[in-house]
Amino acid sequence: MDYIKLIIFIATVSIILPVNFPGFAVEKDVKIKPIEIAQNQAPETYVKVQDMNSLVMQINEGEYEFRGILRRIGSKEFIGNDRQSRVVFNPYNGHVTVFSVSTGTEFYNYYVPPVSGVGENPDTMCDPETETC
Repeated sequence: MDYIKLIIFIATVSIILPVNFPGFAVEKDVKIKPIEIAQNQAPETYVKVQDMNSLVMQINEGEYEFRGILRRIGSKEFIGNDRQSRVVFNPYNGHVTVFSVSTGTEFYNYYVPPVSGVGENPDTMCDPETETC
């Protein structure tokens, strides 16, 4: 008698199990929805030419803040860092990339208006506030 009850129980469970536990069944027509990552607007960024080989940059967004001097590392790129981040900047096209110093993870990648006067002697540059350039 117990043997018949066991067979009926196993038969019932094997029929009900895939219906009640869809994780065991094979799903068909699986649609994967892409995840959209919201990116904030470009952080507030200020750049000033200090001399032919260095720029002063300030970046602010929320609690993030970078203030430092970027030094020329090639014909077009300047780089600078503080304790938390490294900034790579191309003043000719305005491309700014900010990385974590500790992990190398990219924080920001955005563009600002190109900076005029880079590579020029600041003594010979015009000041738009006082004269016409």
